[in-house]
Amino acid sequence: MSIQEWAALAEIIGAVAVVASLIYLAVQVRQNTHELSMSLRSTELAAFERNVESGIRIREIFILNPEILELYARGGKSYADLDEDEKLRFDMVLRNVFSALQGAYVRQLTFGNDPANFAGSERTLDQLVSGRGIRDWLSHNNPDWRPEFTALVQQRVHLFEETVEKASEADHVP
Repeated sequence: MSIQEWAALAEIIGAVAVVASLIYLAVQVRQNTHELSMSLRSTELAAFERNVESGIRIREIFILNPEILELYARGGKSYADLDEDEKLRFDMVLRNVFSALQGAYVRQLTFGNDPANFAGSERTLDQLVSGRGIRDWLSHNNPDWRPEFTALVQQRVHLFEETVEKASEADHVP
């Protein structure tokens, strides 16, 4: 074979090697993408399970400690009517509850800001801020929450107060 024929053969072999490398690379990228997708699903499931576990722990505190449930109910109605010791305990209970909600909210933000992932926790947050005593507690405390969660809580309080104000105005219309 002449040198030109060897060069043509080498060029064909090189082209086949490039195509084989591209096929191999495509298969590897597809496998890696699938593994990353499965890993993300697993992480999202773990985050969901963490939200569920947080809610369960909070409910267990109330179930196993009726005196804390009673304190929570009284404080939710009127923070001002609690004595100093009760205010301290109420503060700790609310910090636990709001911390669980903050964790759920941050996890929801982390996974693509899917509002459906926070819907249950948002209802819980709305129930919390509907309590006069809890809104009083919020106005007297400056919890060390992440700014985005603080903004959410303030938004939900504002929305609740706006709704109450509109309902009150509707009741006074002749």
